[in-house]
Amino acid sequence: MDNFNRSYGKVLCVGLYAGFSALAARKKPLPLLLLLLAHTAEYFIKARPKVIEKALPKPSSFINCLAFGIAWWKYL
Repeated sequence: MDNFNRSYGKVLCVGLYAGFSALAARKKPLPLLLLLLAHTAEYFIKARPKVIEKALPKPSSFINCLAFGIAWWKYL
């Protein structure tokens, strides 16, 4: 069940990025910027301590957190 939830979360994040990118293309970039800001803050507040604990590479971990948010780091 965890793999299903994990995949569902990643699909949801990709869908949010697609929708917010479409809005940004229509000159409404605020939702996309807020999503990027939220995922960046999430990395530094929640994911980074887990990345350090698990000794994972920081650049790829940041990109995964930026792209997938909690769907990525919750299962570490």
